[in-house]
Amino acid sequence: MHADLILHSGTVLSVDAAFSTHAAVAVRGDRIVAVGSDREVRDLAGPGTRTVDLAGGTVLPGLNDSHLHLQWWGLARAQVDLSAAGSLDEARELVRRHAAAQPEGGWVRGRGWHERVLAGDDPLGPTAAMFDDVCGGRPMFLEHFSAHGGLLNTVGMQRAGLTRATVAPPGGEVVHDPATGEPTGVLKEAALQLLDGVLPVPTATERQAAVVGAIAELNRRGITSLTDPIVTPEMLRDYVALRREDRLSARLTTLLHWTWPSVQTPLGVLEEAMRYVGSTTGLGDDLLRIGGCKLIADGVASLGTAWMSAPYHHEGTCGALVTEGADDAERVAALHALVRLLHRHRFQVQVHATGDRACDTAVDALVAALVEDPWPDARHVLIHANLPSPGSIAAMAEHGILANVNALVKWQAAAGLVGVITEEQWHRMMPARSMADAGVVVCDASDAPITDPDWRLALQMLVTRVPRGSDGPCGPTERLTREQAIRAWTANPAWQDHAEHDKGTVEPGKVADLCVLAEDLTTVPDEDLHAVTPVMTVLDGRVVHEG
Repeated sequence: MHADLILHSGTVLSVDAAFSTHAAVAVRGDRIVAVGSDREVRDLAGPGTRTVDLAGGTVLPGLNDSHLHLQWWGLARAQVDLSAAGSLDEARELVRRHAAAQPEGGWVRGRGWHERVLAGDDPLGPTAAMFDDVCGGRPMFLEHFSAHGGLLNTVGMQRAGLTRATVAPPGGEVVHDPATGEPTGVLKEAALQLLDGVLPVPTATERQAAVVGAIAELNRRGITSLTDPIVTPEMLRDYVALRREDRLSARLTTLLHWTWPSVQTPLGVLEEAMRYVGSTTGLGDDLLRIGGCKLIADGVASLGTAWMSAPYHHEGTCGALVTEGADDAERVAALHALVRLLHRHRFQVQVHATGDRACDTAVDALVAALVEDPWPDARHVLIHANLPSPGSIAAMAEHGILANVNALVKWQAAAGLVGVITEEQWHRMMPARSMADAGVVVCDASDAPITDPDWRLALQMLVTRVPRGSDGPCGPTERLTREQAIRAWTANPAWQDHAEHDKGTVEPGKVADLCVLAEDLTTVPDEDLHAVTPVMTVLDGRVVHEG
């Protein structure tokens, strides 16, 4: 039988075990049927075959963003983006322009701010007053770049009922001015719950339209698979509706979560969910499936909420786990109990951990569950994996625990951590090469909307480790090879998805999920990887983007 699509005269990176390269690939229906030389593959052409001359370009497996908050990113695309603001004045001007386009009395929404940009070295940090005069009397909420906090203006605080008497829920903090006792407008971690019922909620139609638009943009960038790591019941209903209407043009793996916007998952809530959830890892089909569940162990270093073994230079505190408990021992026990419960119900467990103590504690909990109740194919995941110790890295390799790191977050946020954590920690943060060399399966992902989901810049950061605004590498010994970096966006996420037999490589029999680049990716200099050009994206043998 003839092929439906042939891509020839280029470099086909199979990303198979040998990382072999070919000149051409043929597709029939939804499957790859051949890879090889131009002559071998073009022999499969028939009267109805579409042939595409790659002209020296590259074919990759469809990219897999293995940690991307799909609906959040889709909705955030309509908000003001402060991630590129280099000063408070720039941030204020961006907010002013956005606010002027909003209806009278409507909320001004944005995200992506960094504390060093807004407040510099002021120990009080960002405050509501910084934006009061640019919002036109409208309430404002700006989400921190990490999504683990946010800033209200004065009208926003009034709408939320925040006063000097407001107490944060467990696992959260309402920041107060130590001189006056008044709230500054900053909420951290579980304190975001105080905005439930305050911020406007988009309709199902608006949410679903945002998702469809976001996937279309991902297709334009060559992405054919993704994992949404916090999927509430409402979000899952949206995704199921889109799947039924055949409106998903990417493979979507979901991690179930029941308590967001709280970062804390009480054991009682999880026990109740397990009694009624009626599913497990792997339920679904080739376009929408349940991958597992997400737990959150701690916060983020930039807010001083990641659990560290040494105090932050700027605060003198060490952060803490955000699980239930009155002290560290109780919170550690709570994390173990949560992991054990999900593991027993055969959910892949993915744990957010950023501080060194949080990383080691999360690995301990995952290993304990695996030893107590062996499940060889669990493939549990340490999310972010910023500072695991050498002992934890060895344990991850031994027990098949994956690392899901975020090169784009490091590229974007590294400068803001100078003077917050130690210099040694700053360089070691995200030890991708140490983990890969130890035998840990390393995936990289954008964590959008924390960053813009640009896998090209992520590859560049993985192989150079030169963050934004820096002249040199941050932790040069942790640079990945180009092959390792490409695997972190293709074959390795397929393994995380328990889908390595179907996707992640360009091999006969695999689904025809492909990304075509105009350039030869093997010869592009490291510092130019961010500028390679996706020109075609194929999902299931269908062209979902071309141009």
